[in-house]
Amino acid sequence: MTTVHNTNPSASLAIGLCTYKRRPSLERLLEHIAISVAALGRPATVIVADNDGSDPEVGKSVAAFSARSGIAASYLVETTPGISAARNAVFDEAARLGVRFMAMIDDDEWPSPQWLAELLKTQAAQQAAVVGGPVRPVFPDEARHLQKYARYWSVEKQFLEGKPFVFCSCNFLIDMQAIAGEPRPLFDDKFGLSGGGDTVFFRKLFYRGHPMAWSDAAWINEEVPQSRAGFKWMRQRRYRVGNHAVRWESIGGKSARSFVKTLGITARLPFYPLFRREPESPLVGWLLEYDKVRGRWASHFGDVFVEYARPEEPGQKTCR
Repeated sequence: MTTVHNTNPSASLAIGLCTYKRRPSLERLLEHIAISVAALGRPATVIVADNDGSDPEVGKSVAAFSARSGIAASYLVETTPGISAARNAVFDEAARLGVRFMAMIDDDEWPSPQWLAELLKTQAAQQAAVVGGPVRPVFPDEARHLQKYARYWSVEKQFLEGKPFVFCSCNFLIDMQAIAGEPRPLFDDKFGLSGGGDTVFFRKLFYRGHPMAWSDAAWINEEVPQSRAGFKWMRQRRYRVGNHAVRWESIGGKSARSFVKTLGITARLPFYPLFRREPESPLVGWLLEYDKVRGRWASHFGDVFVEYARPEEPGQKTCR
């Protein structure tokens, strides 16, 4: 189901987002998107893919936002469970609208005022197909002591084979024209409930020669709820990172290569603190690396970490 609000004729820029049972944070996000669009000074369209659809107030919130801000909005209900289906719905709608550039952000985040302007400025300067930006965690008051470890909750610039590599969908801009020839669906349903499909998508783009860039000025905030404000959750997250990495590294018959990589990372583990990758917290860094290695070995033996499990699917591990 698609509901379109406002008849703004411009579709050259869109902001896409997926949501699942987070109406209050979605409403906060929409208000900050309006600020970023106003700072940009050009029309934009917002595309919201609701991967639930059971709460009619979500669609009403999107409609109210569009009426209040004057920003065109498409509200979609994607009933297929999983983040891959929701992301594909956003991209399909953007293609239908003829969008040239689309930024994406998560429903528990909110952008800085210059977010869109900085993404577009970097894209124009570097002619990149994909531009990424940093994510800064916002901890609850009772967990302010974690600020010194904020890097573990952050998204920072990454490289692949010496080149900038955008690896997650929580903050990026994409040139829809550049990827028009990519086979659909863009996001693999096998990663719909487990997560990790965004990294698979970006790896495909990277290895097909689509240039990527990074903008430190295009930063966004991410709410860290109390349930995530601790190292128990972070250890689980690193386990998930290792678990998913083996799955995407093994695509295309490369499971043996991934296994060799796991052997190498395991052999390095006793000496990991000596590399000083986390100089302010080497022991914490070592513990999280250990959890990543555990996740990798579990994946080799068939254990798939499910990040987006639904309530009707009990017994599956989740960190959402």
